[in-house]
Amino acid sequence: MQILQTAEMHAGHDHGLLGEWIEALTERLPVPESVHEFITHFITDSLNIFLLLFVVMTAVYFLSSYINMDKLHRKLAHLNSIPGYLLAAAAGMLSPFCSCSILPVLIGLISVGVPVSVCLCYLTASSLINLTAIVSVFAVAGVQFGVAYLIGSVIILIALSVLLASLKLDSGVKHYDCEHHHDHEHAPKAVGARLKHALLDMLNMVKKCWLFILLGVALSSAIMAFFSLDAITQIVNSNEMLSSLIVSVVGIPIHSDIFTIAPVLLLLLKISPAVALSFALSSMVISIPSAILLTRALRGKTVALYCAAATGITMLVGLLSCLVL
Repeated sequence: MQILQTAEMHAGHDHGLLGEWIEALTERLPVPESVHEFITHFITDSLNIFLLLFVVMTAVYFLSSYINMDKLHRKLAHLNSIPGYLLAAAAGMLSPFCSCSILPVLIGLISVGVPVSVCLCYLTASSLINLTAIVSVFAVAGVQFGVAYLIGSVIILIALSVLLASLKLDSGVKHYDCEHHHDHEHAPKAVGARLKHALLDMLNMVKKCWLFILLGVALSSAIMAFFSLDAITQIVNSNEMLSSLIVSVVGIPIHSDIFTIAPVLLLLLKISPAVALSFALSSMVISIPSAILLTRALRGKTVALYCAAATGITMLVGLLSCLVL
């Protein structure tokens, strides 16, 4: 794989017009150059990410208000085999990106007899290739990486669905009362009302993740300011497959979305696109909070089997990306 050229990355990072303006404001601070670089990175990257988040999320929530998810769910309840998996993937792509929003719907689908493997296909698609994730990955990381992420996600989804379909998972369903989920019939109809509803949804999402985004920005800014990216790049590229496994292990447990991992993702892209892809896929496919919520509908053994399969396939795709990217 071609090693990224980063000889001037540490000292000559391009902040853009916004960064240059912020740098001009902070250059007279009585702090060391590395601290000044950290402040500039932190403010610039934070503003860029939150601005992108506001625009992309509002647009996605607004467009999603025109999609009748309840109709898709009712249709899914009567399908199995290949049509069921295809519709589950499509419904997952159009669903809200947060697993906390998806799981109550998943519980409802299981309660009406949708096969567990089809429901888990729906959950995986909603985690990896929902509309928000895809649009945001392309916006944050560029077209080339966005295409790689989309291909990797589809491979994971297909491989995981085939594996889960071969297993007998329906015996792992718990008995519970079905939860009510969002009713599309009561969604706002007028354009102005839809836009207001989208803004409120976006702000509600920001309230849940703003701290994690800032922590991610602080981490990436600190690495950019206080460490030599040349040295890090040489270490990673000397053993890309091991680095891919390490970032996968780090990424899988955390509860994240594309904006939460964006700072670290952009940093990894400068070092190794393959390692960045492994991190993005592992961070999005499953998390400890999602697995815990899933135990409300499925027995622990079934949840553990799903998590192990998703983790193994994602790591394998990450390793394969080291040979391709």
